[in-house]
Amino acid sequence: MLETPPLAAALQERADGHLKVAVSGEIDILSAPQLRVTLDEALSDGARVVEVDFSGVEFCDCYGLGVLLDARRRATEQAIALRLVRVTSPLVQRLLRRTGTAAALLGPPGEGGSPKVHSSERSG
Repeated sequence: MLETPPLAAALQERADGHLKVAVSGEIDILSAPQLRVTLDEALSDGARVVEVDFSGVEFCDCYGLGVLLDARRRATEQAIALRLVRVTSPLVQRLLRRTGTAAALLGPPGEGGSPKVHSSERSG
């Protein structure tokens, strides 16, 4: 049986209509449901802005990306701004870049957002 490193996802702080969700570990087919539960909780908290801190995320696969995109869709329907911040993993940055989802999921630089994920790809 495959073992997945534990995923930690928790609501951290709330101030002025902003809610921070801290996520760390690896997000894959086994751990994505846990992320979904935490994001569901965040979207029902009443915050107008939900920032998902990815500084501790080392890996995210297509299942995790699907959870994020579904949460983004639901947030938009509820007039909630949901964005990923502090995406530091090169693997996660590459996933966002190659799938064309960076613009939808990343917060703007200068507002606690992630560095720009460039569309060009280096070989090697």
